[in-house]
Amino acid sequence: MKNNNLRKIIFAGLMVATGIVLSNILSISYPPNSTIIRFGIGFLPLVIVSIVLGPKIGLYSAIVQDILGYFVYIWVFGVPSGPFFPGFTLNSILYGVVPGVVYNLRVSNKRFFGYVNYALLFFLLISGIWSIIRVEEVIALIENRLSEGMSFEPWVVYLMIGLGMLGVVSILFYLYTKRNEAEEEQRIIFSVIFLQLLVALILTPVWVSVLYKIPYLPQLPLRIIKTPVEIFFYSALLTRLIKVFKNRI
Repeated sequence: MKNNNLRKIIFAGLMVATGIVLSNILSISYPPNSTIIRFGIGFLPLVIVSIVLGPKIGLYSAIVQDILGYFVYIWVFGVPSGPFFPGFTLNSILYGVVPGVVYNLRVSNKRFFGYVNYALLFFLLISGIWSIIRVEEVIALIENRLSEGMSFEPWVVYLMIGLGMLGVVSILFYLYTKRNEAEEEQRIIFSVIFLQLLVALILTPVWVSVLYKIPYLPQLPLRIIKTPVEIFFYSALLTRLIKVFKNRI
């Protein structure tokens, strides 16, 4: 029992350390050194901990990763990434708790999460199509309202939208081919989509508005564009990594 608990603690610690590196060093922000738009998979280790070790350990890991990561950033770069804000800690906690709860949730219909995934992914696909049709309005909203010196060529936005839509279509195809055999993977992908929509499109823009007085709505176009890309990477990695770690831990 002690060896098993020690193994879990070591694994959680390694995941937290990995999450700190992914969040603070290997993520990309635009504008640089800001929290307005950030590309990355820094929460991926927390999802792994939540599913493999349970939401309780996921909760503790999320708090440690957020607080320790704040000071690690100062130690590495010499300046804080921004003021410490409990809202971002809540974001981490959601990633550390929700996947474990969803993964073990009992539902009467085993295809429930699959149906919800299809609905959410089609919503993202429609949003991408709308963004392509109204790309000039999207660029104007970003450049004129954020006042952060942002400047985008249309082809850059088209490329980002295209990658996001390609990711969504890839997940839809994967779910269709696994529709009769991958309930656990459906739960993982649902957790990713749900958290990305909640955190990236609702909570984080609110926190940024509170901290930096940046309007909420102008933040959404770029976030809507980047969210499918992150969903694809999270889903593709997690559906494979979870199998590996659950068999070993």
